Amino acid sequence: MENHFLWIRFNTGEAKVFDFKPLLDAPAFTPLKDEAVFKDVYIDYGVAVWMDGDIDIAPAYLYEHSIAYETWIA
Repeated sequence: MENHFLWIRFNTGEAKVFDFKPLLDAPAFTPLKDEAVFKDVYIDYGVAVWMDGDIDIAPAYLYEHSIAYETWIA
């Protein structure tokens, strides 16, 4: 998604949206400020990763800090 949002479907069947912008100033996530790098996200063993696995974020964190897609679009 645009503007550093992730659309995620969890194994519960829920679709959620996570706003990544608040994390971009953390040293571990600074490379993701580049939207082109951010858009290269992929799933590896159930984990969202970037840059060949050099950057990742826990699925539990994404689940707990995201909002339901239906709420986000309303």
